Amino acid sequence: MMLCMTAACSDKEDAPVVDGSPIDIVTLNVDVVLPPYIQTRWKNSIDWAMENIAHAQQNLNKQVKLNLRYHDEDTEDLEQLAFDLTHPKEGEDTCHAIIGPYSSDNAQTFLSYAAQTRLPVVMPTCASADLQRANARNTYAWFLTESNITQCEMLFTVASVMKASDVVLIYSDDTYGKSFYDWFAFFATEHSINIAGEGTLAYQSGMDITPFMESIVHQHEGKKIVVFLALSDVNDYEPVNKVIYNYYFETMEEWPSDEKFHMVSITTDTSFDAMIAEGHTHKNFDYGISPVGSVSYGFPQTYEARYGHRPYTGEAQVYDALSLIALGAAHRLSSPDDISVEVKANSPGLTDHIRTVVASEQGTTVGWTERGLYTAFSRLANKQDIVVTGAIGNLFFDHDTYTKVLNTTYMWWLLNVRLTDDLKVFNEAKPMLYLSTAGQGNETSSTSLWKLQKHFEQVFDHGEIATHNLPPVSDHWAVIISPSTSWENYRHQADAFAMYQTLRHHGYDDDHMVFIVEDNLAEDPKNTFPGEIFVERTDDPNNTDIFLNDNVRRHATVDYHFSQLRPEDLEDILMGRQSERLPHVIHSDSASNVFIFWSGHGGSKDGPLWGNEDSKEYFGTDRLRNIITQMSGTAAANSSLFTLHSSLNNSSLFTLHSSLKKYRRLMLCLETCYSGQWGEALLGLPDVVVLTAANSRETSKADVFDQQMGVFLSNAFARTFRRIINDNPAVPIYDLYRQLSRTTNGSHVTLYNENQYGSVYTSTMDDFFPE
Repeated sequence: MMLCMTAACSDKEDAPVVDGSPIDIVTLNVDVVLPPYIQTRWKNSIDWAMENIAHAQQNLNKQVKLNLRYHDEDTEDLEQLAFDLTHPKEGEDTCHAIIGPYSSDNAQTFLSYAAQTRLPVVMPTCASADLQRANARNTYAWFLTESNITQCEMLFTVASVMKASDVVLIYSDDTYGKSFYDWFAFFATEHSINIAGEGTLAYQSGMDITPFMESIVHQHEGKKIVVFLALSDVNDYEPVNKVIYNYYFETMEEWPSDEKFHMVSITTDTSFDAMIAEGHTHKNFDYGISPVGSVSYGFPQTYEARYGHRPYTGEAQVYDALSLIALGAAHRLSSPDDISVEVKANSPGLTDHIRTVVASEQGTTVGWTERGLYTAFSRLANKQDIVVTGAIGNLFFDHDTYTKVLNTTYMWWLLNVRLTDDLKVFNEAKPMLYLSTAGQGNETSSTSLWKLQKHFEQVFDHGEIATHNLPPVSDHWAVIISPSTSWENYRHQADAFAMYQTLRHHGYDDDHMVFIVEDNLAEDPKNTFPGEIFVERTDDPNNTDIFLNDNVRRHATVDYHFSQLRPEDLEDILMGRQSERLPHVIHSDSASNVFIFWSGHGGSKDGPLWGNEDSKEYFGTDRLRNIITQMSGTAAANSSLFTLHSSLNNSSLFTLHSSLKKYRRLMLCLETCYSGQWGEALLGLPDVVVLTAANSRETSKADVFDQQMGVFLSNAFARTFRRIINDNPAVPIYDLYRQLSRTTNGSHVTLYNENQYGSVYTSTMDDFFPE
């Protein structure tokens, strides 16, 4: 769709002129979708930006004017509004860009409708990690605040500076809170900070948090505990923090003086506006983290001098949103076909001209002020390059679509309570430290969201390693399981099919594999490619994945649809108990190597789930340990039945144990959240090794999102695993672990029970994937 702009008539006597020439004013309709209280709080920055944009162009013959049209995010039918703005009726004014919405929960509605015309949707504050990942390749989806993954990392940076021994998280049970929940355990591991008690609490308004706090306090006496509060509703902060604050003072005197209990809370960005700037009558807050404008480029200081108070959260971002839309329109006026970035559909549009402006890495550097914007508009009018810096600082965007900012400045603030002259309590935020991804100027550097590299790796013991007299390998068996059945969980079944193909590639036949998936993806009505399943789809010539653009469903034999089985059936399958209902089982013995791959969801209570994420039915760590213990033969060999027979000496007992054993070596490979719980459950069992995508406290993250299909195709852990194995099946287990740990972002790949298996440096994966 061509971008329609209205120009003022230039042949009227009263038309404005510059140097004797009439001015062409091009008007863009910008629809602002925000809650009314945010519209009020951001009014200063919006008016300031509009004023500077107008003044900066006053000497130009072609000028851009933004016509702002406001909508109430809280009361309007957002579904209908999103449709109307992206599909205007005949005779109605066209929407050229959308600023907002404020909430991540509402953003996807607008992004979905904007996809057809690639209408720019510029979101100042939408920081949900899931939202940003799902729209990572959408060139019209503009995110001006880094994902809350970064804010979560900042929370731990502050906790480390405060020398916290333990942390807990209370988060709102919604899209906003989910980002913090998903990354909480990951950063705790990265910063080597202990998670206290159950660690997390999903909060709903009005909930009594006293039982949660009581359990934390009495389990961790003498510790310095930091409580992270990530609540989407600003009204929840005061009652929650009041309980924390009061409970701390009520209980701290119970501890001996040398074991003084200490607790402090750190709130997230949503607390800053209502709880700090407007003041409250109780000191129920300690510290907080909030994204702000760049202090290195002077936005917060200039704002405070101009308006008498610090800017609200999001004001720097909305200032830059208006500036970028205006600069993109100015670029289109002067260079309508000069696009330096790749365009794939409906091109070129306004969003492409904005991307061209921010993607430039050469030319005059221009700032956010009126003078900076004057230079920017002047150079664009003369078809000259500019490098834009904004109120939020250097506008570093991802080099994939140039629409997701990679640098956000965060202020770590301390609540300063003081009395005014009339003895009223007044709260104000005192800056403690400014942190940012890039660490520019006065800001301390942290880690980039999109270039997040983990440094935490296990250290394996070279000493006490069990060695057992294992027979030569006679055969190989594999069981592949994906308990997911929904289209949204595509990646789990797709990775299971890819693992099936990998095993076939390495010599397994269907008689030596049990394949358990629902197998409902290929014919799902949502499938863009009927009959096919993919784990990689790309035109990248450097991608060498063996399954690149390959249908991993082809020629696959599925033994059981997942919905046909009960959890207890897996025991019979692994123990070789064949029946009419379970005709296909593994027939392994003490000379067999057994490989088990499981791809699905997991929960914090008991590890991998038997079903989709909403099923909440756990397979169970006790059930798993019981099955693998039976397979190991140790339970039967050590039972009272055998100890009664005194004639059995140690040698005979070992022989008996070997005859009962159902594997020579066994590997369990798990791609689920909290998969480490199963690794911990199997500690001590002989000749078993467990490789997990996450430790026992972490969620595992999706990977490889396909825009056309609208789902994640694969997980980084499974993708890297099969690439390494297909490249070198004799890779040492340690080398496999090391590469997985470096390429699986967002969770810590963990190896369990390696000392009962053998040396990870000499044991290789061809035990399970022969040449």
